Amino acid sequence: MIRLLLLSLLISTQFFCKPSAVDQFDRMKREASFWRLARFCAENEKELQSRDEECKAAFLSSEKQLQRIFQRQMDLSFAKLRIPKGEAEEIESLLRAKTEFGIRYWEIWKQTVIFE
Repeated sequence: MIRLLLLSLLISTQFFCKPSAVDQFDRMKREASFWRLARFCAENEKELQSRDEECKAAFLSSEKQLQRIFQRQMDLSFAKLRIPKGEAEEIESLLRAKTEFGIRYWEIWKQTVIFE
């Protein structure tokens, strides 16, 4: 009886307990794009204080890539850039989650990009 109770408790914790933000971050670091990683850092800032340097690196990578995108658009002058829809959605999610990026880049992004 006790074994059955322990087994059911173990199974229920596996299905219903959400992994910690740090565990999710570690998994995303291996599997996700830097856009999603940066967004996750912005959404879970307090929980990821122990990963502050890694989050800063993700933000820096994201910001550098945004600047590259905007530079490409400047080279094309009046033409808008075509960005794959999946990547564009990830970027927009980051711009919404990271207020500083949203304030700095949202209007430029909307004027610069077309989703493919």
